[in-house]
Amino acid sequence: MVHAVSTKNDFQEYYGFLYQIKDDLDPLLKKMRSQRDEKWVGKAWIGPVKQIAGYVKHFKVLSTIKWASLPLIGQAIIVLGGVFKVVPVWLIFVISPIFLFLIYFFYVGRYINKMATVGRPEFHLGALKSKRPAEYKIWNSLLQKESFTFGNLYEVMHAYINPPKDSSVESVLHYSMGHESALMDTIEELKNRLEDYEDYIEDMNADLENAEQSIEYLVQLQKDINTNLYRMVNDIMDFDDLRIITPFTVYEVDGNYLRKIKDVGTSGGSLKEIDMTLSQGKEYAAVTAAKSGTFIQAFESNPYPGRTVVSFAMNMLQGQKWIWCFHFDESNKRALSLTKSNDIIEVRQIRRLIHAFCLLIQKRMILEKEAAEDVRQSQIQ
Repeated sequence: MVHAVSTKNDFQEYYGFLYQIKDDLDPLLKKMRSQRDEKWVGKAWIGPVKQIAGYVKHFKVLSTIKWASLPLIGQAIIVLGGVFKVVPVWLIFVISPIFLFLIYFFYVGRYINKMATVGRPEFHLGALKSKRPAEYKIWNSLLQKESFTFGNLYEVMHAYINPPKDSSVESVLHYSMGHESALMDTIEELKNRLEDYEDYIEDMNADLENAEQSIEYLVQLQKDINTNLYRMVNDIMDFDDLRIITPFTVYEVDGNYLRKIKDVGTSGGSLKEIDMTLSQGKEYAAVTAAKSGTFIQAFESNPYPGRTVVSFAMNMLQGQKWIWCFHFDESNKRALSLTKSNDIIEVRQIRRLIHAFCLLIQKRMILEKEAAEDVRQSQIQ
């Protein structure tokens, strides 16, 4: 609880406190005022480049290590070599940019957090305003008056505690009363800011929890992708392995019909066949995606309250067109983040990842069908 300041000892305590903080806070206020009209997003994307460039000086030392001779790393190199030998070159070119983007996006996110942290060398007022509006509101109140500094406030208190030597009692009383009123106003304002900081701390804790959850989502996604790559190399990857985001259904466009190819993890209530010529009270997202003619946009529908379906079209081999449908509840925060929001990773990259895996599965299906046909023909002959 904050108590009113009324005694001279109280003023002395605040006076000493101001002396301690003025040299730390005034340069920060000056930096904030100079950044009010600056753009910060570009700096956020360029910032990690400087950090990564700093790692280059270590490459010479790393290059002298015989990695293959190390037990665990040597085995990892052999496994990865086998993977890259089997994985098609085009897939490497498709997936590599996604991984590189994920890594750099992670660095950008970390750099933005540094830019939004008061006291960091990377700090920028624009990042603070965007990422931590509650904290920005508190600091912005100090920036409204250009001439305000904690050094000036210290000088005011200094003049009050050490009044000018004057033989006139009336002059001393008049001087003291004027400065005491200003100090009481300042103290009341500081009390209000303390309450604002308590609210800010709660918001900051919530932001920290969200950031930790986002990192957990990305780590799990990367683990699932790595598992699928190994299953692909071992020639056992199938549709069931693509449940890395949500349960799903896959349809093939066949003229005016959508014919279900696969249903994984849903209740199984999705129609096996949809006639796109029939009018519907509320059009299925899969039908909208099939009719749209675009492969870069996703469409959403709500079969019933609390349930969401996000669908998008994919160009496949042999001129086929598939429709992928994510199925999830609105309470599923991970699904919402990875299919509808760009706060963790651009959702278009998630759709491209699903598309790449579908192409691999379809290619294997085609090869198996051709092999079966060859066997049948040989038996006839």
